[in-house]
Amino acid sequence: MLHHLRCSSTISFPALLTALLPSLALDISPAWAIEAEEPSTRITVIGEKAEGVTRGATGLPLAIVDTPQSVTVIDRDVMDDFAFDEVNDVLRYVTGVNVEEVETDRTYYNARGFDITEAMVDGVQIPNIWGPSIGSLDTVAWDSIEVVRGANGLLSGVGNPSGTINYRRRHPTGERRISGELTAGSWNRVRGEIDLDTPLTADGSWALRIVGAAQNSDSYLRDYRTSRSAVQGVLDGRVTDTVSVSLGYTRQQSKARGVMWGALPLLDSEGEQLDWDFSTSTTQDWTYWNNTDQTAYGEVTWAFAPGWTARTHLTRRITDEPSRLFYTYGTPDAETGLGLYGYPGGYESTARGWIWDNSLQGTFQLFGREHKLNVGLQRTWADFEYLSFPVPGTDPAWGALPSLASGWDGTEVPFPAFGAAVQSSDISDKQWRVRGATDLELTDRLNLIVGANYVDVRTTGYTFGVSAARSENAVSPFVGATFAVVPGVNLYASYTDIFNPQKELGTDLRPVGSAKGTSWEAGIKGETPNKALFGSIALFRAEQNNLAEAAGYNVELGQTLYNGIDVRSQGIEAEIGGRIAPGLTVQGGMTHLSLEGADDSAVRKYVPRTTANLLVRWEPVDRLQLGAAMRWQDDVSITNALGTIRQDAYATLQLQAGYRLSENVSFNLNVANATNHKHLTSLYWDQALIAAPRNVTGSVRMTF
Repeated sequence: MLHHLRCSSTISFPALLTALLPSLALDISPAWAIEAEEPSTRITVIGEKAEGVTRGATGLPLAIVDTPQSVTVIDRDVMDDFAFDEVNDVLRYVTGVNVEEVETDRTYYNARGFDITEAMVDGVQIPNIWGPSIGSLDTVAWDSIEVVRGANGLLSGVGNPSGTINYRRRHPTGERRISGELTAGSWNRVRGEIDLDTPLTADGSWALRIVGAAQNSDSYLRDYRTSRSAVQGVLDGRVTDTVSVSLGYTRQQSKARGVMWGALPLLDSEGEQLDWDFSTSTTQDWTYWNNTDQTAYGEVTWAFAPGWTARTHLTRRITDEPSRLFYTYGTPDAETGLGLYGYPGGYESTARGWIWDNSLQGTFQLFGREHKLNVGLQRTWADFEYLSFPVPGTDPAWGALPSLASGWDGTEVPFPAFGAAVQSSDISDKQWRVRGATDLELTDRLNLIVGANYVDVRTTGYTFGVSAARSENAVSPFVGATFAVVPGVNLYASYTDIFNPQKELGTDLRPVGSAKGTSWEAGIKGETPNKALFGSIALFRAEQNNLAEAAGYNVELGQTLYNGIDVRSQGIEAEIGGRIAPGLTVQGGMTHLSLEGADDSAVRKYVPRTTANLLVRWEPVDRLQLGAAMRWQDDVSITNALGTIRQDAYATLQLQAGYRLSENVSFNLNVANATNHKHLTSLYWDQALIAAPRNVTGSVRMTF
């Protein structure tokens, strides 16, 4: 598939950085304060307690303050208050994470300079075989979203030094409750949500939770409109006093019309950067990009001995992604605006996969102390097919286009004469992962976490006439330590090897192969005595060899080719989260890093070197809540044969107000991009989208 896009723009907001620095000096650390319940470790109220349990870093039930990596959690309350209905909205406010919206319907994430390629659901690893996020992933299914930054070799098995996203499902709570929300907003946005939570037996041993959302919306972009529906059902129950089960099904379907494949050209023939209106689009009115993603799972947990449980988990995932697209390439002439050409694309990709994950965890006594152990085995296998629908070279869709500055209306190119389907890719991917980790309590103040993860990857098949075969395996060791300086304050350090299998195709028309290297992190975490406020400071460094980096688009193959480069990332991260005064909670952070290649020159220049984020919620009086969400990044620029594309430093501001009319009815209002700042969404490629201007969302929620 064609992969052409990048971004830039203008705006600065150094004041946000200045305002954030004093608060970070308080106690700095991983994100939102949380409270968890065992054995499910369900994350609940944010900002009220800083303690919590996370398994997303090590698989062990460790408090965040005892986890030797940076962890951020954003919970359901925050998603509801700020109308974060899409995962992209959430991740924008996770410290150190950048959301690269390269097209209207394709998004990449990166942290610490590297793409985030690994995800988990309820702590079960989802291998990176489904590719980037297509469409907008709805948040209605998630109780919280947890991001572990840095190499996470213990659970992901690949030690990618960016991070891992762990999505936590909304499981039954054991209480009978039903709630619904109706939302309306700018560009004819209409949304409805429902949450049904009910016990099925008198003793609460079986319970069901069904959540769903549906929305339709036009857009600030010409002709772009979307519809999305998402539904999830989870059944939890106890078969016996020692055996519990969980069954669930999630389905999201999104339909997008008037989509952009690629984005806006940014330089003219004289190398001058172009400035487009908010609504400018290169789409044609016949384009679409749909996506259906279905996941079903079953899980059995057996508490077979005091302090010990065994779990087996099976997931089935199916995705379908048909599209008819139109790409615009070329360089507009500085005088006439001519010089753009069309590239029609018809595709349909399907994926069918299984994930079988098993774990054994518990505690054991050694030298008079209690220690924790977690071991696991995972098997994944998936089949991928990619169909192309060719268009004859004589079709007008391949021809020259009028000046974009003249104002396109989407009828410039009629629907192309797409031919019969041609199978362009047929790939089978199989992986084994074996993991183990133990938390050793060496003294009352010193804990040592050691572990390793073995991964074996085998791929067969072809893509666009080129073999996709690969066979690789490696062991990634992990070691971490925490030392309690004083009660509530820990020093920590961790190290892991990097083994990151990559499916990208090299310029020699062979798979690039795995990226390898090392990653370490060290810092301090602390929480106040009442556990209301939590903070951390982290230093990190990672070195990767043979990291896949785009080297250009191959027209004959119809896809981007890659080179393997060496990259060194190092920097500092600071974060704070929790209650700083009665009725006032914050979550904020800052990341500063450098990215250098083998010759010490800057690489991956589209990644901002300094970013900061801040979420604030304040209850000045009973029933009224005011909030603000801010994000700032420094300037970025990329250079190609025509010139340099720049995006000046900028900040975004979202304002929120909520009012609780009664225990059952509440109202919420959000104004996104309140300053109406014009900026680009990414410089990932040489083209870019302009981010949405100021927009308003209002909702009413009812709970019974």
